[in-house]
Amino acid sequence: MSSEDYQQDTDFTGSEDTARIYESIANRMNGFLYRSRNDQSFTMVNMAGAVKKVTGYAEKDLLNNQRLSYMSLIHQDDTKKVDEAVSKGMENNANWNVDYRIKRSDGSIQWVNEHGGAVYGDNGQVEYLEGIVADINDRKAQEIERKKKMEDVGVTSNQIINQTQKILQVLKTLKMLSLNASIEAARAGEAGRGFAVVADQVKELADETGKSAQSITQLMGELEEKLTEASE
Repeated sequence: MSSEDYQQDTDFTGSEDTARIYESIANRMNGFLYRSRNDQSFTMVNMAGAVKKVTGYAEKDLLNNQRLSYMSLIHQDDTKKVDEAVSKGMENNANWNVDYRIKRSDGSIQWVNEHGGAVYGDNGQVEYLEGIVADINDRKAQEIERKKKMEDVGVTSNQIINQTQKILQVLKTLKMLSLNASIEAARAGEAGRGFAVVADQVKELADETGKSAQSITQLMGELEEKLTEASE
């Protein structure tokens, strides 16, 4: 490819003045603008912004796969998700918005969000893909921390439910003892009347406490469901 062809292929911003404007805007972003070919490697033909800050590689390393392709940076567990998002966007003639991980030059993992779309030619065929790749490490860290806190609350709620179940079992035993005591008091006649009153009071207390314990179990179950929904 000649230098002239390369310039025509990569210049998606128009005039030099427009290019400088895009470059200026991109440099203020916590990410970069890109245009790539619609091929298996997502071959980058233009990049502007914090490419090195986000990927660890210079633009020249990634442009036209001079050193490696941008696609090769995407975490292997996320490549399918990215492919599906891009394919779905093109099928529906819509933009895609997807979070994924890339492997930086130093081996560390970087979370990014890509918001992109297809550029169509006069013949209706996809000529390029273009969009924005933004650093979302901080956002993902907050999401992970929030999810962990929700999981911790879920564990605590399960512990409360388990303890409540133990209380219900104890109350069930108390009610059985109360019933047996009432039977024995009835057999004792007048002498067992006072004991029968105590047995009835124990039964009433066990019934009320049992209702409260069941209510706690129900509420904790509802809380756990809401936490699960919130973390999804």
